[in-house]
Order: sequence, then C-alpha cells, then structure tokens
Amino acid sequence: MAGLAVIGTLVGGIILSVLEQNKPLTVFHDTLKDGSQGPAMVVIPGGSFQMGSPTTEPERSDNEGPVHEVTLRPFAMGRTEVTFAEYDRFAVARERKKPNDEDWGRGQRPVINVSWEDATAYAAWLSDQTGERYRLPTEAEWEYAARAGTRTPFWTGDCIHTDQANYDGDSDYNNCEAKTRVDRGQTVPAGSLPANPWGLHETAGNVREWTQDCWHGSYQGAPSDGSAWGQENGGDCGRRVTRGGGWNTHPRSLRSADRYRLPTDVALNFLGIRLARDL
Repeated sequence: MAGLAVIGTLVGGIILSVLEQNKPLTVFHDTLKDGSQGPAMVVIPGGSFQMGSPTTEPERSDNEGPVHEVTLRPFAMGRTEVTFAEYDRFAVARERKKPNDEDWGRGQRPVINVSWEDATAYAAWLSDQTGERYRLPTEAEWEYAARAGTRTPFWTGDCIHTDQANYDGDSDYNNCEAKTRVDRGQTVPAGSLPANPWGLHETAGNVREWTQDCWHGSYQGAPSDGSAWGQENGGDCGRRVTRGGGWNTHPRSLRSADRYRLPTDVALNFLGIRLARDL
C-alpha cells in the first residue's frame, strides 16, 4: 500500500484486528503524485448479508428481489461522496470541462452533473495518481456498506428524517413521519449529516451514486460474491445501476435496497459519485 497516509491503523494484521472487532472505522487517505491527499476512505469488513428487500417491505419494487445471500471480501469505500474540490482537480489535470454546480457552490459539495463515463474516468485517474485500484463500487458492495449491518428499510431503522438525510421532506414513507416539510432544494456539503454505523456519510439522499453494475430487472442469477454483474443473464450495460436517492427524491428512494437505472452518458443535478478501492 505504497503512498498511504493513515488516520488510525491499517496494514496487515491490524486490518484483521479491526474486522474481528466489527469496528470498520479505520479511515485513510492515499497520496497523489503531487504529495496531496486523495479522498478519505473507510475500511469495510468482509462478511455476508442478505441483499435486496423482502416482499413485506413497504413501497419496495419487484426489481429488489429475490433476497439472496452475498459474501464479500474486505474493501474500502469513500467516507463521503466525491466532492467538487476532488473532481475539479482531475478535470484540470485532464483538461476536461468542469461539471455545472447549478450555482449551489463547489468545494466540499458533492460533485453533480457527472455521467457514469465521467465517474469511471475519475476513478482511473485516481488509480494512476496513487498506484492503487480505485473504481466504482459494485451494487452489492454499495448496499452492504450502506446497510452497515442493518436489515431495516433505512440504516436509521424503519423510518428516516431530514435531520438524518437530504431528501424531499414534503413526502412521507409508510406513515412514519418522514414528512417533515423540510425540502432543501439542493445538495448539502459532503459529511454534513450523520454517518451510518460504519462511518459513511450521506449514503441515503443528497445525490444518487453510480455503481459498476449493468442493469438487470431482478436478482435472478445475481453473483453471490459481491462482484459486478455484467452482460450475463440479460444485463443492459447501456444503463448502469444507481443507488442512494437524492436531494429531490421521496424517502422511499433512500431505502438501502432501492435501485434505479440510468444511461451511462446521462449527467444530472442529483447524480454523483462514491468510490471504492481494493485492499
């Protein structure tokens, strides 16, 4: 793990001790070629979970089933969504057009108006800068990390509120008082809202996040090892899975099992990036 700047402890058996304690709160930054720090990454433990939503979950979609067990190896996940400050550095280095911020501000706000193609190009650049393998998370990795050991619709439980996530608070979920009347109408800076139990901020709401996987209309035949699902079993690779809901979505879209598909070349003001990294 050359070029690694560690907050806490990370390498070798120390990772194993963190995993054994089930406290995946080790945070680190890789170092870029100019000596600056890359995004803050959180070590996610390996393990198994039930992916998808049960048929009894309110406001679910059929594409969230069947529920199936997935077993994953340890990996790292971005503590927050990729910010404009992080993405703009890549855009300048590669002489790419900077994405529109909708006049909401850049800096620590999550980058928006980026396509799947933009997201994968950024991950490739960061990999070249650090010598480590950065990439979009697989759909299974995303749900596993977002759930952080929970089985409820949200990592917060059976309900969620606007002091926990950025979404359209003019809407309710299953009569659980998610209708707070708070509608911010734009993104909030990355890391503004509480982290889930595994230290990840804004996995629910703020911006939808691209994943690697090609779209499939159900989990029939899905991988059980957490790998990305490609063209096999009728995958549509012209559309990729997005996760997490956005600042403008109803709370049902913030559920950990919620999934949606978008064309790889589309760029929207509620769509952003969270990276994964191999360990």
